[in-house]
Amino acid sequence: MTDSDLAPVSQPEPEDAQKPPTAPPLGDGQIEIWKKIVDVQQHFNDLELRIRNFALIVTGAFLGLGGYAIKDAGVVKLLKWEVSIAGLVVVSAIFPLAAFYFMDRFWYHRLLDGSVYAGIEAETALKDLGYKVDLGSKIKKHSPFKLWPTKMEIRSARKMDMFYAILAGSLFLVAGFLGFGIRPQPSVGKTPPPVAAPPVSLPANSASPALSASKQAPALLAPLPTVSSGPPNAAKRPDKDSHAGK
Repeated sequence: MTDSDLAPVSQPEPEDAQKPPTAPPLGDGQIEIWKKIVDVQQHFNDLELRIRNFALIVTGAFLGLGGYAIKDAGVVKLLKWEVSIAGLVVVSAIFPLAAFYFMDRFWYHRLLDGSVYAGIEAETALKDLGYKVDLGSKIKKHSPFKLWPTKMEIRSARKMDMFYAILAGSLFLVAGFLGFGIRPQPSVGKTPPPVAAPPVSLPANSASPALSASKQAPALLAPLPTVSSGPPNAAKRPDKDSHAGK
């Protein structure tokens, strides 16, 4: 028996252990990347729509406050002009509107643009692998329109500028009419309305004040006969004269 016969015989490894785990195909990974990019695009687009919705709500709220301030008709003096408080309330909505515009235009819209360009690059890689994906390119192609009088191409950024410009112009227009068109009404020469006295409830047994006064007044006594102060026989003189004439 030789030494080679005494050497341990190695067991064959299973087939699963011999083969390393296979990586997914390049196309499947690229499709997952493209799906994630589309989700990011939808997220930023939803955020921008929410911002514009809030901008509309805040603008409408300030317009309602301006209409409520019309009832007071208060006027403040700014430099040489007298401006209604209602107009100042409406024009103050321009500050939150500017904050919404900054957040929308220079914040999330730039992130949305970056995600769109990333999606176009992912679609280009999928096209090289034989996949027909053209979503971002089609959206970028059909999104702009041409303004009729000027033939200028209006893209998403200019659409946003026009949206906020219309809101700001409406605020300035309404604020101008309210600020310089409303004045307090003078109250000189107006007679106050007559004040109606409340009805007085009288007792049932008192029909009128005169009747009640007559019932409460004491009864008057009958007048006494007058007595003359002359001599007692003065009343009989006519009888004596009449006998003397006979």
